[in-house]
Amino acid sequence: MRSLAWIALVCLVPGLPACNKSADAAAAALAPEAAAPVHVTTAAVVEKPMPQLLTLTGTLRASAVSDIAADVSGKVVATFVERGQVVKAGQVIAVVDSRVAAFAATAAAAQARVAQSQLEEARRDCDRVKHLLDTGAISQADYDRQTATCTAQQWSATAAEAQQRSALTLAGDSSVRAPFAGTIGERYVNLGQYVQPSTRVASVYAPDPLRLELTVPEANVGAIKPDMLVHFTVTAYGERVFNGNVKYISPNVREASRDLVVEALVPNGDLALKPGMFAVAKIDLGDVPRPVVPKTSVQQDDTGARLFVVTGSQIQERLVQLGETVGDVIGIVEGVKAGENVVVAPGPDVRDGARVD
Repeated sequence: MRSLAWIALVCLVPGLPACNKSADAAAAALAPEAAAPVHVTTAAVVEKPMPQLLTLTGTLRASAVSDIAADVSGKVVATFVERGQVVKAGQVIAVVDSRVAAFAATAAAAQARVAQSQLEEARRDCDRVKHLLDTGAISQADYDRQTATCTAQQWSATAAEAQQRSALTLAGDSSVRAPFAGTIGERYVNLGQYVQPSTRVASVYAPDPLRLELTVPEANVGAIKPDMLVHFTVTAYGERVFNGNVKYISPNVREASRDLVVEALVPNGDLALKPGMFAVAKIDLGDVPRPVVPKTSVQQDDTGARLFVVTGSQIQERLVQLGETVGDVIGIVEGVKAGENVVVAPGPDVRDGARVD
């Protein structure tokens, strides 16, 4: 600006022939750069079949989870597991003092033998009264009373046998065992702790396979089918992709959230995945025709994705909704259509409204 002002002052002095030439040169040097046309390379937008993926979020859960109860009263005399330990089905997790349960089992067995002895005696009495009834030595009423006594004694013996079996079961339950093969999540008891039948001793998880619980918006419910392939990632492993298949589909849409709960079974042989992990999943809904452009033509930032489209002799900036990427091209859900030309690898001089040569 100082240069132009100086030239203007000099040009006020008459008789300076170079005045006009200097002003023109300075104006040309300071002309806006936007006036110059931009050289760009373009690519035609074409339509191709592209995968349509439904993006969902979900949580990984163990295929089976159990809080193992003591099932017996007494003090814990031994524990054999720690958090994260792998156990087999039936493996002993803890042992409870079984002496009280053993005494109860012995008493129940004795009661069962007494009841059985009384039953045998009652049966002999019934046989005798039957003979007496046949000979007319007793009345029908006396016979019925004795028969009722026999029947009652039989049920008493049955009850005593059931109590014996129950006591033996409790005595055997002093060894707390894993109900299935899995991994110990947490041990809740320690040596010397008194437990009751409802006391939690440990939790066990079945980590292979896992269940990926997903929520599907109501608008996409009709597209979900059993055995559909699910790809997903978790934060712990970056770009590593895990796979599963849709196995369980809820029969109803939840009214509060208007979504459908589905579960995919996920192989987890290496135990890399853990129950409780958050997952971002994609379900392939099949191919649909979409406009595609080179990946290098798309620019993305916090405000979204954009393309530069050449219309006539000008560049037009457009916000677009991206689809899936296959190889070197990316599908466009909304923003451009087949037949248009987009700028490939736009440089810093490419902007909305710029002219092209």
